[in-house]
Amino acid sequence: MSTLSFLGQSQQSLVTALLRHRNGLTVDELSHLLSISRNAVNQHLSSLGSSGFIQSATLESTGGRPGKIYSLSPSGLELFQRRYSFIAKLLLSWVDKNLGEQESQQCLRSLGEQMAGEFENRMSKQLSSADRLGEVVAIMCELGYDASVKRISENYAEIVANNCIFYKLAEEHQGFCALDLSFLAALLKTDIQHKECIVKKGNYCCFSIANHAD
Repeated sequence: MSTLSFLGQSQQSLVTALLRHRNGLTVDELSHLLSISRNAVNQHLSSLGSSGFIQSATLESTGGRPGKIYSLSPSGLELFQRRYSFIAKLLLSWVDKNLGEQESQQCLRSLGEQMAGEFENRMSKQLSSADRLGEVVAIMCELGYDASVKRISENYAEIVANNCIFYKLAEEHQGFCALDLSFLAALLKTDIQHKECIVKKGNYCCFSIANHAD
């Protein structure tokens, strides 16, 4: 996921100004707030807009040429780091303490199934097994994994992920992998075996899918 640190100082200042003015700002207002020229503002807006971080709308005017007002897009809002992992860690600790390990595992499996449900419309029954695997890997990459398919034989394949998007959580709650397994099983409608795990000192995460031929 993108973070604010990838932007230059001027662009960081611009998106921060838009964050603090959620109704949007004009080029003139941004120029005044940031103490930079209108040309510089327009250059930054063009760059940020092409990256999908900025959106614009026509500013209603009582006369003269209509102007534009700029605001952060949903992707732009995601530039600002959020402590999701910290909150999730607290939630998991609470579940473990108050409901027990078994209930915690069931919660994670249910979350995995719920995640899969968000992408169910992309898993058409008309897709071949190879295409279904490819679509699952595409979904994983969209979620932040560096994943690929390794076809071993006609009836056996592996999904290899070089990273774990839940690494910090899984490191402290090793049962967290139940979410990944449930997610993949729900998408592919088959059993998944976790052959190798980064959190358990593996070089990567490897999920095996047997009997997955057309």
